[in-house]
Amino acid sequence: MKGRLAGLAAVVVTVTLTSVAAAGPAVTKQRVVVTSKLIPQKTFVLTPSTAGALKLDSGTVSVLSGNPRNTMRNGQRVSIFPKNVYTFSGKRGSFTVRERTEWVDVSNVNTKYGFPPGVGIGTWTLVRGTGQYAGVTGGGRSGHAGLGSPWLAQHEGFLTAP
Repeated sequence: MKGRLAGLAAVVVTVTLTSVAAAGPAVTKQRVVVTSKLIPQKTFVLTPSTAGALKLDSGTVSVLSGNPRNTMRNGQRVSIFPKNVYTFSGKRGSFTVRERTEWVDVSNVNTKYGFPPGVGIGTWTLVRGTGQYAGVTGGGRSGHAGLGSPWLAQHEGFLTAP
């Protein structure tokens, strides 16, 4: 009899602990799109594509870009930027992403900024944030069209708020 009561007590404790753990806050990934006009406006709009903690935001963006590593792929020059850093400062807070991009030229005529027009694709990770972005993690992919002026970018991915 004592063995049955001990077994029953163990089952009750297990069910109780499982219920408490399941009742904790649900963490969900939220799909977002960050559209930027990098040159000349230096502006962005963050638009949530799914429901979640992050809300529509807009503001300014700054970019720190290191020197590219150039390589050839099938006869085409590819410029790899391994550590671009974007800081988005909006009305609801700020967030910083680190991005790795690969660019290819679409013309051999330089823009007024001294480089040829190009397109780029990349991957990005959110590294820190304030306001609504405090504690947020995640990342995704990006696409760029650099025509000198304008230079447009779109970062799409999934973010998780605490």
